[in-house]
Amino acid sequence: VGEPEKRFEEDALRMLRAVRFAAQLGFFIEEKTLEAIKNNAGWLQAISKERIRDEFIKLIDSKSAKEGIELLRETGLLKYVVPELMEGYGVGQNKHHIYTVWEHNLKALEYGASQNYPVDVRIAALFHDIGKPRAKRGEGPDSTFYGHDVIGGKMSFEILTRLRLPARTCEKIAKLVRWHLFNY
Repeated sequence: VGEPEKRFEEDALRMLRAVRFAAQLGFFIEEKTLEAIKNNAGWLQAISKERIRDEFIKLIDSKSAKEGIELLRETGLLKYVVPELMEGYGVGQNKHHIYTVWEHNLKALEYGASQNYPVDVRIAALFHDIGKPRAKRGEGPDSTFYGHDVIGGKMSFEILTRLRLPARTCEKIAKLVRWHLFNY
């Protein structure tokens, strides 16, 4: 691509596309390009929510969606796409879980992708415990997360509305997150 910073300066969405292509095609991002993304992630703020949404959906719909979301975090782009996901990074759970909230959410997304579930179900899987950091009470094996499903449903609706997904899709995914603790 020549000089990465110049290409990203022309269109900052290219940073998000680089991550998506890496996830979709199993590529690694070249070192100078990766560094340019990290240094200029804030440029993504100038991009319309609709264009960001489209790239996010394509990334979630890829076989390696988990790796794509992790790369968004590593590059600093995630805070301009879905910053609420970062709240779970490093947040321990309780005796019923072996993974942090972040790891657990990514594993749920990974499973959804491995089963070739539709995009709305994959997003619900990724967001299903997004409310846990805000609901967490206590530390260690006896910590609780009462109400995280309600909080997560509201957060999901707000995130998806901000990304300008269709209203019915926002409602469906928020409902899946809200009721994920029940069989239906």
